[in-house]
Amino acid sequence: MSEQNIALITGGATGIGAATAQLLSQQGARVAILDVNESQGEALAADIGGRFYHCNVTDFESVTAAVAQCRHDLGTPTYAHLNAGIMTVPTGSDFLAIETVSVEQYQRIVGVNLNGVFYGVKALLPEMRARGGAITITASVAAFGSLPIDPMYSATKHALIGFARSVAGANEGGPVRINVICPGVVDTAIVPDAFRDPATIMPASELAAEVVDLLTQGKNGEVRAKIAGRAAFEVPPIDVSA
Repeated sequence: MSEQNIALITGGATGIGAATAQLLSQQGARVAILDVNESQGEALAADIGGRFYHCNVTDFESVTAAVAQCRHDLGTPTYAHLNAGIMTVPTGSDFLAIETVSVEQYQRIVGVNLNGVFYGVKALLPEMRARGGAITITASVAAFGSLPIDPMYSATKHALIGFARSVAGANEGGPVRINVICPGVVDTAIVPDAFRDPATIMPASELAAEVVDLLTQGKNGEVRAKIAGRAAFEVPPIDVSA
């Protein structure tokens, strides 16, 4: 990076977000870490010379306040990684048949995984247009198929693909690129034990490298998948015009 860039990361205290924060910092960016996890977020920010802001992505006012504080302290973000995400039930809990998922559980996963991205784009896009940059959204390879153990997780990730591609299309030719990273199984806290096969799980640092590449070099509207043991690849949209 030839000049110091500002990077904002939601869900930045742990996992993919933390690995991305570390890599961006190593490349010279000042990083704003947004999360509800204050202890780990503050420790990471201190370690990389960034800033931590408490942010509940399900609350638009919390998002706008964190973005405003980042702008005041560090400057307008050049890069934003909208990464906060959860599964329907906490790690270690038994997964639920869809008919037994409570309304509260439904609202929470939609609030984090989908509303949180909408709120982030809504707050950041007008701010970032003056300088330009990129917003990379974390979806999942679950967006391309099914995930029977957690239909709502799969549904929110499907939605993010359509949302990001549509927003990218609406802003084609503009100064801010919108794109998506779709990881396979990454070694993070939300991954169920049943998915922790050493042959198919990748460290968060491996995925972070793809996130940083998308932020700095990725195309507007690009949807990129990364699976352990395979090179990353672009997933093209289906042409519905024919």
